[in-house]
Amino acid sequence: MKALIIKLYRFFERFIKFSIVGVINTAVYFGVYYLLLYLGVHHLAANIIAYFAGSINGYLLSKLWVFKDAGATVKQSVLKFYVVYGSSLLLSTGLIALFVDGLGISEKIAPIITICFTTPYNYFLQKIWAFREKKQSDGDDSTEVSD
Repeated sequence: MKALIIKLYRFFERFIKFSIVGVINTAVYFGVYYLLLYLGVHHLAANIIAYFAGSINGYLLSKLWVFKDAGATVKQSVLKFYVVYGSSLLLSTGLIALFVDGLGISEKIAPIITICFTTPYNYFLQKIWAFREKKQSDGDDSTEVSD
């Protein structure tokens, strides 16, 4: 029972940290996105640039604070992070194109709707692949395979 409680605590702690990082990344994304729209940049180009701007912060905070990834080298975790982030960018760009160009939703509202799809997608893949923790056999339960 104690192990289950500890596991649940770690899951919720990580989820809260991921959410905080998400709020920060979202602020960076929307700040850059709306600034670029204001400057006359096309909404799809603005989305790509803003996504990249948020990704730098997202990688650092995810690696060092949320998932505490000490097992993978920086090269490995950066590659995996950007594979996930790149696929999330493709999903985001496709959804924004669908919402704005296909459904006529405002280019200012479409990214807000899109985040409802990309956030769970990104978290799941970052957790199970990009920053997956290794199980240790020395009794130290500070790192364990993520759920």
